[in-house]
Amino acid sequence: MAEATDIREEHRRGFEELNELWTELGGLEKTVEGQLDNSPEFVREQLERIIERLRAFEPTVSVIGQIKAGKSTLLNAMIGETSLLPSDVNPWTSVITGLHINSRIRPDNTRALFRFFDAEEWDRLVETGGRLGEMAARAGFDNEVAEVREQVEQMRQSTEARLGDEFHELLGTSKAFPEIHQETLNRYICYGDPDDIEDGATEGVYADLTKLADLYIDLPDYPKGLCFRDTPGVNDTFMMREQITLNAISESRMCIVVLSAHQALSTMDLALLRIICSVEAREVLIFVNRIDELPDPVTDTKNIERDIRLTLSRLGLAQELPILFGSGYWANCALDDTCADMMEMSRSSLGKMYPKADLSKPETLRAMAMEGSGIGALHRAVAHRVVEGPGNALLRDIQIDLSQVSEMRDTVVNMSEDGASKLGEEEAAEIKTKIKALEERAVEGFEKQCEEQRDKLKERLERAQGQFVDTAVEALQSHIDAFGEMDNWSHEPSSLRMMMRSAYTNATTKLRRDSEWALEEIADGMQEILQYDLNVFYDSSQVDFPQPPRYQPPTALAKTLSLDLQPSWWRKFWRFGTKNRAESRYRGLIESEIAPVIQEVLDTHFKDAVDSSRKIIVDFFSDQSRFVNAILDCSEGSNPDEKPSKSKRSAA
Repeated sequence: MAEATDIREEHRRGFEELNELWTELGGLEKTVEGQLDNSPEFVREQLERIIERLRAFEPTVSVIGQIKAGKSTLLNAMIGETSLLPSDVNPWTSVITGLHINSRIRPDNTRALFRFFDAEEWDRLVETGGRLGEMAARAGFDNEVAEVREQVEQMRQSTEARLGDEFHELLGTSKAFPEIHQETLNRYICYGDPDDIEDGATEGVYADLTKLADLYIDLPDYPKGLCFRDTPGVNDTFMMREQITLNAISESRMCIVVLSAHQALSTMDLALLRIICSVEAREVLIFVNRIDELPDPVTDTKNIERDIRLTLSRLGLAQELPILFGSGYWANCALDDTCADMMEMSRSSLGKMYPKADLSKPETLRAMAMEGSGIGALHRAVAHRVVEGPGNALLRDIQIDLSQVSEMRDTVVNMSEDGASKLGEEEAAEIKTKIKALEERAVEGFEKQCEEQRDKLKERLERAQGQFVDTAVEALQSHIDAFGEMDNWSHEPSSLRMMMRSAYTNATTKLRRDSEWALEEIADGMQEILQYDLNVFYDSSQVDFPQPPRYQPPTALAKTLSLDLQPSWWRKFWRFGTKNRAESRYRGLIESEIAPVIQEVLDTHFKDAVDSSRKIIVDFFSDQSRFVNAILDCSEGSNPDEKPSKSKRSAA
C-alpha cells in the first residue's frame, strides 16, 4: 500500500522550480548580509533595501470563480491541508482569504487575522444600497433603489441584533488569533444559514462584517513565501465585495479561474469574464474542477475544452490561455488516504480515466486519484509562472543593484586609499548645488510629462465613452424601430472596455519611456559631475537602470455596469415622454455609469503607476547622489568609509 509520505512527496514535487528559486534568493540574502557590515556608509541603505525586498517577496496567486465551483476544496488540496478552508455542503467562502505559506512577514503571535469593514463603508452600504443601489439610483428608478436599500437595511439590522454592542466595537478594527481553529474560520469567513444563526449557531456569525482574512501556515518543504487568495463567488450580494476582489486580483501575479465541469465557460457569469479581461492573458490559468463528477472525463473534458476555446474566441479573449482539468476531491481523498470512502460516481469516473489500472488495489486507487486530480500540473504551472515572472524580475533587479553597489563602493574606496585632488569649500558647495539642480530637473521633468500623459489619457477615455454612447443609442433606436419596446435587447460594453484598456496601455507605455528618460537624465548628469568636476571617469552607459514597475491593466474596467446586467430599464425611457427625452435619459445613464470608472482609472490606477515610477526614479537618484557625495567627501579630505573594504578596483 502506498505510504502517506509517498503521496505527500509527490504532492510537493510540483513546487520544485519555485523552491529552487527560493534557494537562490536565500543565497543572495546571505551574500548581502555578509557585505552589510563591511561596506561604506553610503551603500548600506541600498544593501538594506535589497535585504528588505528579499524578505518581503511573497508572490500572490488569486483564485476566482463561481460559488460552488469548488475553490475552497481545490485550495485545500493545493496546499495539502485538506480540512483548512470550510468546504462542506452548505458553507461557502464570503471573505477574501489569504493563505500565506511559510510567510516571513507574519505579524507576531498571529496565525489568523481578520479585518472588519469600517463605519463609513457600512453607512455607505445602507445609504446607497451598495453598488447595485447606486446603479439603480443613477438610472433614476426610485422603486428599485428603495427595494435594494430595504434588503440592505434588513441585513444590517440582523447583523447588529446578532452582535449587539460587539457590532460597533468591531467596525474598523481587526482581530488576531495565535492559532487557526476550524470553528474560528467558520465564524469569520463563511456564510451560514441565517435561520440557523438566529437559533444560536455560530457559523457565519461575523461573516457580514469581515472584510479580509489572512491565515499564516507553516508547511515544511513548501515554498518559503507564496500566498494564495481565496475569493468569494462572483455573484456577490449587493456587489459589496466586488471592489475588494478586484483589488486582490490587481495585487496578484497570477489568477486561477476555477470553473465547475458542469458549468464551464459557456454559461459562466459575465463578471468572471470581465475579470479575465482585466488582467494580462499570460497571468491567467483556467482550471476546470470537479471532473470526478463527469460520466466520462476523457471524452467530456475534450468537449469542454473545445467549448471554452470557442467561447473565448467569440468574446475576443486570448485563446492560448492554459486550460487544466482535475478534481480537488480526488486530491483530498489521496492526501487523506480516504479513497476507500470515495463516492461511487467519482470512483467510476476515475476508472473511465484509467481503464487499465486495477482500482481494486488501494495503493493504485490512491495513486490514480492523485494523478487524475491535476494538482501536480497546477503546482508546476503556478511555480513556473511565478519564477518566470516576479521571481526572475527580482533576481535581475537585485543582481543589477549588487553590481552597481560593488562598482560604487570600490571606486570610492580606491579614491580614499589612492588620494583624491582636494577641493575648496566653494567648489564643493557648487557641486552640491548641481546635484540638487539635477534632482529637480529630472523629477520635475518627469512630473510634467506625467501630467501631459494624464491629460491625454483622460481625453482618450472620454472619446471612447462618447463613441460608445453614440453607438449604443443608435443601436437601441434601430432595435425599437424594428421590433418595438417589448423584445429583448442589450448592448454589450466589452468594446468600451477594450477601447479604455487600449488607452490606458498606451498611456503607461509612454509613462515607461518618461521614466527611462528621467533615469538617463540622472545618470548622464552624475557622469558630468564626476568627470568634469571631480575628475573621475564613470561610464554612465554601463549603468544598468532599475526596471520600471509592472503596470497592471486597470481592474476598474471589470466593475459591473448597469449594461452588464442587461436590464429592461431602457423600455421605461421610451414608454414615457418624447423620443428626444428618452434618448437623452438613456445617454445620461450610460455617461453617469462610465464617468466614475474613468475617474478611478485616472485617480487610482494611473496615479499608482506614476507613484511607483516616481519612487524608482527617486531611489535611483538617492543612490547615485550618495555615491557622488562619498567621492566629494574624499576630495574634501574626510573618510566616507567607517569600515573600509579591502578590495581594490579601478575607478572605471
